[in-house]
Amino acid sequence: MRAASLLGILLILAALAVAALLAVYAPLKLLGLAGEQKLSSLAAGIFAFISIAAGAVIAFFAIAIGFPLVLSDLLGREAGVKLRRELEEKLTAYRARQRAMLEELDEVKKLLEEIRDLLKEGVGG
Repeated sequence: MRAASLLGILLILAALAVAALLAVYAPLKLLGLAGEQKLSSLAAGIFAFISIAAGAVIAFFAIAIGFPLVLSDLLGREAGVKLRRELEEKLTAYRARQRAMLEELDEVKKLLEEIRDLLKEGVGG
């Protein structure tokens, strides 16, 4: 389990390094080529934008997916079970709250129907 966490951390760092190269180094090189008139400025701008976007996507997925996986490995199963239990408790409380709100909405609906009926009949008429 320890080796898997270490491998995961190394993969995250490698992905972040690739993202940094794509987001920083490649656009600088492309703009340098455009400055030397070896590449048109429009093409350099488009390629630089694509490179920055690809680097951002790689960095996002490395952080958003990689870190939680590594942390769950490091924290172990016990923390995962505890977290799951807490989430289930929160979900149960949320469901109860939603049921109560639906009951209140049913009561409001009945009141509004009564008001509608009274208005149709003409109050006092």
